[in-house]
Amino acid sequence: MRRAPFSLTTNIVLLVAVMGMASGLVTSYVAWHMQRMESQYLTLLHQQTEVSSTISLMRHQLTSAATMAHTTLHDRTSDPTLHAPTELAQLQRNFNANLTALAPLLPDEKFMLAGVAAQGQRVFSSAQDNLPDGAALDTLSRDFLPGLTLLQEAINTLQANAQRHFAASAQALQVRTQRALHIALFAGWGSVLLLSALAAWFARRFISRPLARLARNIRLRHYGTPLADLARRDEIGSLAHALQQFVDELQAAQAVEHKRALQQENKFMEEQLRQLTSALPGAVFQLQLPRGAPLQLRFLSPQWVEIFGLPKDTASDTATAALMLRQQNPQFISVTEQRFAQSAQTLESVDFEVAVHMFDDVTRWLKIRANPVMQDNDCVIFNGVLLDITKEYQQAQALKKAKAQAENNAQARTTLQASISHEIRTPLNAILGLTQLVLKTDLPETQREQLHNVLRAAQHLRGIVNEVLDFSKIDAGQLKLESTDFSLENVVLDAIRMCREEANKKNLEIHHTIASNIPDHLRGDPHRIAQILLNYLNNAIKFTETGHIHVNVQLDPDSTLHRIVLRLNVTDTGPGIPADRLPLLFEAFQQADNSITRRFGGTGLGLTISRALAQLMGGTAGVESVFGKGSTFWFTAVLEPARTLTAAPSAPPLPPTSQVGSWRGQRVLVVDDNPLNRAVAEGMLHALGLRTEVAEDGAQALFKLQAVGPKYYSCVLMDIQMPHMDGLSATKMLREMADFADLPIIAMTAHTGIQDVQNTQEAGMNAHLSKPLLESALHDTLQQWLSPANPGTENSTAPKQAPEEVPILFDASAIDALVKLFDPGKLQQLIEQFVHDSLQRAHALSTLVQKEDWQAMRAETHKLTGTAATFGLLQLGYWSAALSAALKAGDAVRIQELVQCTIKATNGGVDQLQEYLSTSRAH
Repeated sequence: MRRAPFSLTTNIVLLVAVMGMASGLVTSYVAWHMQRMESQYLTLLHQQTEVSSTISLMRHQLTSAATMAHTTLHDRTSDPTLHAPTELAQLQRNFNANLTALAPLLPDEKFMLAGVAAQGQRVFSSAQDNLPDGAALDTLSRDFLPGLTLLQEAINTLQANAQRHFAASAQALQVRTQRALHIALFAGWGSVLLLSALAAWFARRFISRPLARLARNIRLRHYGTPLADLARRDEIGSLAHALQQFVDELQAAQAVEHKRALQQENKFMEEQLRQLTSALPGAVFQLQLPRGAPLQLRFLSPQWVEIFGLPKDTASDTATAALMLRQQNPQFISVTEQRFAQSAQTLESVDFEVAVHMFDDVTRWLKIRANPVMQDNDCVIFNGVLLDITKEYQQAQALKKAKAQAENNAQARTTLQASISHEIRTPLNAILGLTQLVLKTDLPETQREQLHNVLRAAQHLRGIVNEVLDFSKIDAGQLKLESTDFSLENVVLDAIRMCREEANKKNLEIHHTIASNIPDHLRGDPHRIAQILLNYLNNAIKFTETGHIHVNVQLDPDSTLHRIVLRLNVTDTGPGIPADRLPLLFEAFQQADNSITRRFGGTGLGLTISRALAQLMGGTAGVESVFGKGSTFWFTAVLEPARTLTAAPSAPPLPPTSQVGSWRGQRVLVVDDNPLNRAVAEGMLHALGLRTEVAEDGAQALFKLQAVGPKYYSCVLMDIQMPHMDGLSATKMLREMADFADLPIIAMTAHTGIQDVQNTQEAGMNAHLSKPLLESALHDTLQQWLSPANPGTENSTAPKQAPEEVPILFDASAIDALVKLFDPGKLQQLIEQFVHDSLQRAHALSTLVQKEDWQAMRAETHKLTGTAATFGLLQLGYWSAALSAALKAGDAVRIQELVQCTIKATNGGVDQLQEYLSTSRAH
């Protein structure tokens, strides 16, 4: 607050003086103005008197002139008549002098005075001219006297105007006098009111309010805030100083009392806190970090003594604790201060672990956790706990070590399984291969039957090896599914066809039903579906003595247009399974009866693998059985609609004669360190009309290839695991040679894991054949990578695939299948949405291809491909899939061509779809 420059008494005296001065000024103004008005009024009276006197003289002069003229007219002989011209001239001079004297007294009547002067001049001039001449008396009588009369009238009018002028002036003077009195009155009252207001403001500002503030501070006991009027030099300031001194003394006394009470309370609370925290497993602490100051320890529970390895009778107050910790573990203190400083900036919880060398020469692991709380004074308080986690850390390290050991053991087990599989597949490859080759020769029936038994036993052994390998892949998370279009009915029929021979031997019938609302053309992994189905069928045939087996395929109610959920059931009329054994069936190495392995063989992995495959396909597997009445094994799988229609496979296990003839004479290099494997591969290749040469390892293969050049061999069958140089290394070296960059190299190995296949691809191999080698698989692979050529013709080493036939524009069977799934209203809505989206995306492609926005085109193309075949637009699905491949490869020229094909297929397919719908509604 602004302080008063003087004391209150001085200020009051000054205020009264100002009021007196204002009153004196107003009184002086009134007196001066009244005196001035009086002077003006006296001047006005003097002027009025002088004007009246002058006008009276002028009237008298005119009367004298008239008398003189009258005398002259009636008595011409008298003496006055003789002296009349002289007297008349004197009268004229006097008249003009009086008239001149009136001019400054009557400034507003100058025009009338000028008229009177002119009229007087004429009257007196006429008298002067005619009065001496007696003959002119008539003229004098006729002109002078009337003119004189008019002049008198003018003098009278002038006198009347002068009276009115003086009356108006007197009235104006009276008005000014009244206005001056009013002004003086208002000024007097105004000054009184203003000075009264100033006095009230002064009293309130410098007396009342300061006193009220002092009273309020005392009443409310705002002792923490200094009084506002201490800087004043007047009586209020003295009073404020006295009150402030009283308040300071009172505060000091209260502070002492409060400090004493707080110390007692803190001591009590600290003791209570120590007792409460004494049972906790860790040491509770409180830290304080003021702004710009070091970290301060405020509380630490007694457990710290034990944690840091001190005797229990050691003093545990905070000051001693902080000093001992800083001296014993400066590095620990430095790390802790850094962590808490970071937490104070971010206000995030403190949570870290640190190894500390304790007072008892033992290194322990401590876990420190604390939560920061920001105080009003920018000070951060940390409430936390300090835990001894040495045992937990040691256990975690042991667990980590055990986990690493377990992972190493799992990896070693996987490697061992792969190695065992490889070692089993190598002789098994020879058994199967040589048996197949021998069966092609002419043999007695007994020997042929024995060889068939050998082949079946080898195939059974291969199945066991495959199950063990599949289980190993599933256990390692390496089993991946395919995604391809297939015919559901073909998969079911093929599985039944493969099991029908065994079923016929036991006089069992196998039936199947597929729900009519299931589309036949689907997308997924048909091989894994067939694998589960074959496992169920084989088990049903194995345990069913009489009756039949039924395969039933249903559509799950949760299915949608783009997410088709199938449920496949295999029901038999076998003995059934006891209820207590059902939960164990899908566990690894478990069977319903321990004698099953002795009676039928097997590993007990089939159902476990089946459930794992079903789960990979988004479903699950289970069993329902009534003991004595049969069982139903089921599994579900989530599939998609097919992108293209799939025809039933009709390829025979061996190549047609025409194909064999087209390969005749071409050379294939077989690279394998095992003589039996080389013999099997050569026998199968010879059966296909191919010529063979062999190499025992990768180094020999490189030598042979470099010796004959890149055009000599049409293909190389390369084993992976060989001495001196393995197949992967040899392939990498070949791919680094420009001449051999396009030579087809096919892996022929017992290593069939996903990583093994990826390794062959990364090394530059074109395909992968697993052992035991099958003629059908060998033929299919060679058909993909060998081009037809006559003997002696230069081979083309680039992979050649059969030209793909462009499908039809629209297939109505897809719509017919959708009719079974949806009601007419829902289907119409879906078709309309599909037509709208397809046309819009096709239009978007034409715009995006000009902008070369490949990323957006990939998104639009993927959406077109995903739904085209579902609604029968096969050609759209074909071209959009090709466009996706071109976009992935970045082939700009091919992209331009395929966009036009895709747009054309969209428009044409939509037209045929709508035409088919219109025709269907008409019928």
